[in-house]
Order: sequence, then C-alpha cells, then structure tokens
Amino acid sequence: MMNESLNTHDGEQQQSHRALYHAVSKQLWGIYQKRVFQFWRREKALKSRQVFSKRYYLPLLKSFADKFEEHAAILEIGSGPVCVAQYLGKGQQTYIDPLMDDYRKLFPGVMPEKAIYIALMAEKMEFPTSSFDMVVCLDTLSDVHNPELVMHKVHHVLQPNGCFVVSMDLWPVWLARMHLYLYRLLPVLPQFNRLYSYTHQGFRNTLLRHFEIEEEFVVRPSFSWLLFRTEILFVCKHKT
Repeated sequence: MMNESLNTHDGEQQQSHRALYHAVSKQLWGIYQKRVFQFWRREKALKSRQVFSKRYYLPLLKSFADKFEEHAAILEIGSGPVCVAQYLGKGQQTYIDPLMDDYRKLFPGVMPEKAIYIALMAEKMEFPTSSFDMVVCLDTLSDVHNPELVMHKVHHVLQPNGCFVVSMDLWPVWLARMHLYLYRLLPVLPQFNRLYSYTHQGFRNTLLRHFEIEEEFVVRPSFSWLLFRTEILFVCKHKT
C-alpha cells in the first residue's frame, strides 16, 4: 500500500519538503515487519531467494562492485537473511535490518561470518559521513518506515565517488493509485503489496531529489495476481 505524501505519479507535481517526510504509521510498519518475518519462516523462502539473488542481482551488482578495491566498505540495507553482498566476494561488509537478531537465530551458521550485523531501522543508522564505497538496497524501500529519510541517510554515508544500487518493484499508475485508495479506506488490510507503491517515474523523481541516476536495468519482470509489475535496479551517485 501507499502513503499519500509519497504517491508520485507521472506528470504530477512534487509534494512540499515537509510532506515528503510524512511516513506511514509506526503501528502499520510494525504489523508489516511481523508479516515479513513470517515469510522468512517458510521452509523454502531462504533457498528460493538465494537462487534468485545469484541469478538476477549478482551479475548486475558485480559489474559495479568490481570498480572498487578489494577492501572497499559495503553497506547492505534491508539485507534479510540472504545478505546478497556476500556473493560479491570482496569488501568489508555491513548489514543492517530491523529483524537482524531474529534472522541470525532463525538461520544459525547461514549468514556470512566475517561481517558486521546491526539490528536497526535504516532511518536510525548513524555512521560517519562518507563511510561506505557502495550501498546496496534491494527490494526494500517499499517496506521501510520512511523511504525519503532512508535515502537522506544513504546520501550522508556514501562516499563522494561511491555507488548506491537500489531496486524497487514499480507499478502502473492506475494500480499504484488503487493501492493508495485501499490504504485510505482499510489501512490495516493485509498487504497484497508493500507499505509504499511507486510508478517508474515516481520513483525516479524520488531518487533524483537525493542522487544522480547513472543507469537503470530491468531485474526481472514479474506478475502479481495477473497484474503486471517490474523490478528495476537503479545505479546512483552523489549529485555533482
């Protein structure tokens, strides 16, 4: 579902700076986190996501990670138990996820050993300025508490010559609008999608408030109960 202040559709005017930071309720976010954890408790969830990540995410990520030195600092936001950055085989890796402690208990010995794990909302992360060469955020910004604030934090911790790689499921305008209406009418309805829904242009506009977009790629088009959506991966850098 979608918060009204982030409902940016093609051709629509941007909301005010104040409105951009109006997030979904903390209660709704908490309900969704419980559903996320229940998803990972499914027997085949981890294996299927590992296979997906190696097949679709890794080739794209590796082409950009190869530009950095062997000991580059890499941050993955909303890593879940998969920790996709581990497949890059390089870098000093940090993983941040509000459910991190639960994942480490649920999957002992599965997540990479030589890494830093932080159980925290991305909106609350506090790292020194320019701490990371590469920040990865895959299929996550649609279910954080405040996407705009997360991107503001990423801009702060990313090196001036660093790389922000972010993917998002993107929806047709009419369907994103329907999500918004359902959120208004039934805010605690079991989510058929995520806390936020974006169109392609809407998400590009959101990214461009914080970064320059260098490239974008289709990860893999998919179908959701017969309604088409597409996951796009964006490669961003600091504005010059």
